[in-house]
Amino acid sequence: MARLSPQLTGVLPPRYLGTEWQPPSRLDEEAALRLGPAQAIVELLRPLVEERRAARMDEVAASRLSGVVVVLEDLHDPHNGGAVLRSSEAMGVHEVHIIASRERFRVSDKVTQGADKWLEVIEHHSTEASLQSLRQRGFRLAAAVPGARTQLDELDPLVPTALLMGNEHAGLSPLARSLCDVEFAIPLHGFSESLNLSVATALSTFSLTSRRRAALGRRGDLDEAGLLELRARYYLRHVRGALSIVAQRLSP
Repeated sequence: MARLSPQLTGVLPPRYLGTEWQPPSRLDEEAALRLGPAQAIVELLRPLVEERRAARMDEVAASRLSGVVVVLEDLHDPHNGGAVLRSSEAMGVHEVHIIASRERFRVSDKVTQGADKWLEVIEHHSTEASLQSLRQRGFRLAAAVPGARTQLDELDPLVPTALLMGNEHAGLSPLARSLCDVEFAIPLHGFSESLNLSVATALSTFSLTSRRRAALGRRGDLDEAGLLELRARYYLRHVRGALSIVAQRLSP
């Protein structure tokens, strides 16, 4: 007898209470960036950051990839949500897109370890609108589907790509799959026929980001202006009272 997929009710066990995801506030950050150019903010705040920490933030910013994004459609388990954010940040992914049309996005803070602070996490409530927006920005939409003919390592790393990962039980919705340009599978060589959602996402991002860096011949793909703005954003997120400091020094 075929195993039935569980019903998606959006209700989680009691141990998951309090895992509703709250995006980091970017209000002060955006306000500061309106007060002056990124270069001025970097020059103003960098002396306020301990030297090793500043060097680390600069290194991470220079390694960010804007040409690989992760898209999660209706994830259910907060442990998976947290693990995907953490592994995506670790791989140098710049953006993670959350589609929450049927399931609220939840994360376990014990798993994320604050990784979402350094990611651009964009939440959507429409699969079609979110994917059309990415296509208009020039992304190839690649759906992770077990058994697909195209293998993960066949995706051209020089083409900006959005990796779509679906719900743990139901996978990607028929709508999401119909909007994608290609479906890909992770090659498996053992008896297991599938992988945990967070593991599959980590393997996919590791493969594509590694091959993109190798093809580009550099760690990151942000242009000079984008890199400078990201460094300014990192300093704004790190320095306590950064908005007040910027307002005092850069306001007209």
